[in-house]
Amino acid sequence: MKSCPRCKTKLEKSEAWAGGLCKTWLECPNCNTYVHTYRPLPHQRAVHEDSHKTIGNFGGYGTGKTTTSREEIIKHVLITPDAFIVVGANIQRQYEQTIKREFETDIPASFVKGYSSQKQTMDFINGARLLWTPFDDPNKLRSMNATMYVILEASEVKGESYGQLDTRLRNLNAGIPLRDENGEIVYEYIHGEPIPVMEYDWRKGIIESNPDSGWIRNEVLMRSHRIYQHGIFHEYLQDNEQVVSSVSSHVAATNVNPFLPKGWEDDLRKKRPEWWVKRYLDGSFQYSEGLVYPSFASHIIPYFEIPRHWKRLVAFDYGISDKAAYVFAAIDEVGGKVIIYRNLTAKDRNIEQLAKMYHLGASDIPQGGLYTSPIIDPKSGPKRDYNLRRLADQFLDYGISFQSGAIDVDARIYRLNTYIESGKLKIMDTCTDLIAELEDYRFPERSLTDTKKNMNKPIDKNNHSINGLEWIVMELPSDPRKVIDSLYSPKVEKEQTEKYENIPWQFRDDDQNEGGYIGWW
Repeated sequence: MKSCPRCKTKLEKSEAWAGGLCKTWLECPNCNTYVHTYRPLPHQRAVHEDSHKTIGNFGGYGTGKTTTSREEIIKHVLITPDAFIVVGANIQRQYEQTIKREFETDIPASFVKGYSSQKQTMDFINGARLLWTPFDDPNKLRSMNATMYVILEASEVKGESYGQLDTRLRNLNAGIPLRDENGEIVYEYIHGEPIPVMEYDWRKGIIESNPDSGWIRNEVLMRSHRIYQHGIFHEYLQDNEQVVSSVSSHVAATNVNPFLPKGWEDDLRKKRPEWWVKRYLDGSFQYSEGLVYPSFASHIIPYFEIPRHWKRLVAFDYGISDKAAYVFAAIDEVGGKVIIYRNLTAKDRNIEQLAKMYHLGASDIPQGGLYTSPIIDPKSGPKRDYNLRRLADQFLDYGISFQSGAIDVDARIYRLNTYIESGKLKIMDTCTDLIAELEDYRFPERSLTDTKKNMNKPIDKNNHSINGLEWIVMELPSDPRKVIDSLYSPKVEKEQTEKYENIPWQFRDDDQNEGGYIGWW
């Protein structure tokens, strides 16, 4: 556009608040008309046209997330007199040299009323105010009353800060109240207080980030009423009961931007590891830096009925306030794969209730169908000291005889990663708790100041189903096709005989004693 749409006078570039000329704003020297020349790409336009109150704007490198956020701020300023907009990141430098600098070098100076370097606020001629602030301390956000917030590099920000900002999004200046036939504002009363009913409401929260695990995945992506994917499609299994109608997410892959330098993306794909490519180029939340099991997501399969002749394994990790978790696996001896087909979890259950969970989950396992006895946390497992009654012993009263799982965490991680990366393990998509744990199970973030943190040990949190999965693969040979051979090998026969020595006669198989409990082996 070269001429004014109103008076046809030749347009000129506007003077920017920070000095110089604006990149996207033109103005008419005759009638004071301003023209915004920003032209969004399709995936950016989708964010601009999204009416959800909370929007996750996620994507790989080069997708223009920050540009989208900048333009959303400008739009909100222009349509919202007396707005209060809060923009920030975990630390100041993360927004100083990116969105703040871009905003100040492109916003027309005539739109700005004043700026306070001490308070880090910019005031506009329509009464709107923009605050730039770090989000490192959630407590500093308590007194705010915002019409809009923008979180940059959200994966670096604490989930508590997001929670505070979301509760601060209550300034009704970003809206038009509903009026009755007499032109009076309509109110609803909550605890005796009048609250205006809004006919139009454009309060907005934007969470901008590269894909990552943690709160941005669990609290934004997986709770989204709509997940809009641009460029490369990834499947995310949501729990419909957790979905929030006011939340949406946009996930873009790097290839949606046709203006990137030729060969730039291809070079990165060749130089970087798979998890990095999936996360930072393909825009996948299924891969993340520091994940203990980074490749598992490509081995999730649809549910199917397990053939009755496949041998089964069951592992159990006990929890009270945390989840107690059962993991059920089946061995495809011909295909050389282990299939995780069932995952049962519960909180605040007693031994009897947990035993019932086991028998319910194992009800379709035929007699003699277990590859080995059920596995339990070695800290809770059976001991040779008959004077010491442990957790596993209490399950004997309900017909369940556990053996202890492997202790060495490093060995378990190496073994399970080998199974996953070699394609020998598949997880059915119905095992939602296990999948959610794997998506978040990671090593501690590296720090130059915290020398006490063991960087080689995963964070021991929300991993009860994972523990069971690790114990299962530790019981198996390196190749699942060798399961039948190992069942009859002298070594296994000797180990099984030794195990029988510590098992009460009531729970031995019939070939070991008459009248015993059948089917746990």
